[in-house]
Amino acid sequence: MTNDTLRPAPVALALVVTALLTLALPAGADHDPEPRANIELGLEGPLRGAGPVSGYGFFLWNRPHFIEEHWYLRVIVAPVYLTSELIRDHWPAEGHAVGVGLGGGFFAYNFDEFRVGSREERESFWGHGGEVTLTYYRWIRLLDALPVEGQLRLRPQYAVYQRTDDTDPRFRLPADTPIYSARVGVRVGGEPPELQPLVSFEASAWSEVSYRVHADPFGRPEREEATEHFSNRVWGRLGGAITPFPGHTARVFLTAGTIANPDALTAFRVGSALPFRREFPLILRGYHVDEVFARSFWLVNLSYRFPLWPRSERVGLVLAADYARVDYLPGHELPRRDLRGVGADLSIALTADVTLMLGYGYGLDAPRGSTVGGHELHGLLELKF
Repeated sequence: MTNDTLRPAPVALALVVTALLTLALPAGADHDPEPRANIELGLEGPLRGAGPVSGYGFFLWNRPHFIEEHWYLRVIVAPVYLTSELIRDHWPAEGHAVGVGLGGGFFAYNFDEFRVGSREERESFWGHGGEVTLTYYRWIRLLDALPVEGQLRLRPQYAVYQRTDDTDPRFRLPADTPIYSARVGVRVGGEPPELQPLVSFEASAWSEVSYRVHADPFGRPEREEATEHFSNRVWGRLGGAITPFPGHTARVFLTAGTIANPDALTAFRVGSALPFRREFPLILRGYHVDEVFARSFWLVNLSYRFPLWPRSERVGLVLAADYARVDYLPGHELPRRDLRGVGADLSIALTADVTLMLGYGYGLDAPRGSTVGGHELHGLLELKF
């Protein structure tokens, strides 16, 4: 639903609130050796154009040495979704580990259709499901300091699709189906799951093959979209954050990816200023959430945080710029292949463990009706316990 079509009826309002608080992070987060208990909230909506109000709300609980020394537990709980992973470290030998995870709930497989910058409510739908993850890890340290993680993950899933109140009655939903995925990758370093990490470095490369058992076409009779049985996504990420002066943080990331046998359900989705919607967020400020359908892309994210006034320790300003070069999924092209976004966030440390960020993004190349230029507002709240 877009912000123009929210209705005050109790059932519709409950569905909207539930959808906004649905977890968007998949279970495949990196190994985290630090104990954490964080609440993360995010909300984003457009100021211009027919786009959705989107958000997340979840509790992240990470416990190294859970029960015994070499056991790790990671749980992410949202109102209608849960993911978890239990890891046995140092097995079958030193530097090796295995993990098993469970996840499931509502709205994790939602699909929003966009066409030339406008959300097509009549062709959007909900998706629910569950999954199991089986993972083998290989961990080493370079120079006894920089962590390196190798990963092999098997991820059987089951997806069920449902109409929203606005879905066209003639619209054919994708077939409910098992989906079997296998991922292999390596990560050097890593970025902690925090709104404003002061220092970080990450270099990673990944390949994920998926098989969809039922791959029937979906869509309106006059505009059906094919789905593929097999897809192969390959992507990588390089960047980090540094603190050149007290209170200042510079952050830069380059992300690139491509997919073989893409379709609308597996294409890379670019757009949004919300950082925790996915394990590998594709941030592009000023654009609707998941507005861009890419079969290949590269994306640069730059930001710089500094005190709003001299010696200000609690209030800072974050200036950001994003640039993407996109090869679109056929049938989902935008007028321009080069997409630019800029934004500004006001960062307020309410306490040492509570951070509030309020921001604005402008998409310089986002199509909006007969003109170009997208505006969005977002808010983020982080509570650490």
